[in-house]
Amino acid sequence: MKTIAELLAAREQKLQAAKTIRDAAGANMTEEQAKQVDALLAEAEDFKTQANKLKADADRIARLDAALADVPASPIPAGAGHHVQIEDKKTDPMFGFKAPADFLLAVVKHGRNEGRGLKVDQRLAPLMAVVGSDEQSGANDAYGGFLVPETLAPGLLSIPAELDPMAAMTQKVPMASPIVKINARVDKNHSKSVSGGLIVYRREQAESVTAKRMEAEQIQLNAHSLMGLSYATEEILVDSPVSFAALLEAGFRDEFTAKLHDERLNGSGVGQFLGILNSPALVTVAKEAGQAEDTVVFNNVLKMRARAWGYANAIWCANHDVLPQLAVMSIPVGTGGVPVFISSANPDIPDILFGRPIIFTEFCKTVGDVGDICLCNCSQYLEGTYQPIQGASSIHVRFVNHEQAFKFWMRNDGRPWWTSALTPKNSAATLSPFVTLAAR
Repeated sequence: MKTIAELLAAREQKLQAAKTIRDAAGANMTEEQAKQVDALLAEAEDFKTQANKLKADADRIARLDAALADVPASPIPAGAGHHVQIEDKKTDPMFGFKAPADFLLAVVKHGRNEGRGLKVDQRLAPLMAVVGSDEQSGANDAYGGFLVPETLAPGLLSIPAELDPMAAMTQKVPMASPIVKINARVDKNHSKSVSGGLIVYRREQAESVTAKRMEAEQIQLNAHSLMGLSYATEEILVDSPVSFAALLEAGFRDEFTAKLHDERLNGSGVGQFLGILNSPALVTVAKEAGQAEDTVVFNNVLKMRARAWGYANAIWCANHDVLPQLAVMSIPVGTGGVPVFISSANPDIPDILFGRPIIFTEFCKTVGDVGDICLCNCSQYLEGTYQPIQGASSIHVRFVNHEQAFKFWMRNDGRPWWTSALTPKNSAATLSPFVTLAAR
């Protein structure tokens, strides 16, 4: 375990590293650099919390030493041992000890005070072996006179937020102000022009051509706040064997990840991201004639594939409910078939559907509803960050309650930049980077 001085030195190193990155980047800090700075500051805060905890433990030990120094002896009752332990264990498995450190401290105190006529910690009484027994120890510390009580393992069991591959694939837009406008070419009708209205002609000498104009539009990102707040008592911040502030930070980071994952798919666009399923460019493939309810069949995914623009960069997203039907799906070939779904045995490689990765997520709708399976080319989704995740704490908000307030926030926006599906030159079936399946 690191000492207080080592923890404070480590904290200073993290702060200096964060300052170095920030000073080098200046006003042109990238998102990756901002993430590095956030991570370094979080580690520095954790080192500070650990140092404060060690200092509080040291102060408590000093107070106990002073209190026990001149107290008259009060020997442990005769016959204390296993029969006492059983009853005490039912009511308090920790036998009155707050943490493993308290138990170890009491054992050290007992060894120091034994034979000096000083008071012995009565919490150790039910943990001592019966005097005169033939067991190892015989109430002698040198032979294991104390039985180790139940303890609390460090850390916290938790289910992390789902993997969100969309986050790494979206088109990042630096936001130097809360509102950013991006110019775009209106080129979603290729029946005559693929460049927003411009046309080129074959001509003979001296022949004129007709002038055409290019049409443009603007896409706007508005940074909206996403914030979380929690209170913690000063007692739990000091007494918890793990850094409670660090647990809160980890929990909120999972919440931010899950919230943004959900909004990229389902966001309304009002005060939050505009999700793919609410995009004006979304293509919804109709179900098959006579198709049963709550099913996904081969022709569904085949037609979704046919309507996808930029399929080489797309991924499939589906609810876990859809997997059993995809796993047995195949392309009919004669009397047999070829699987369209390939399950991966490598934890770092996703499953494959029609040659592209498929991610199963709880944020897609349940099977049979619109959005239970989607095809997304996330490179056509804009995501701007004005303020990355930040955190702060205050002792003032609930000062009279002896509590600290912890808040975490960020400001960002995201939306598909396509305002309509694309009409190809020689087909009436539109194409889009975002395709889903109609309700069944």
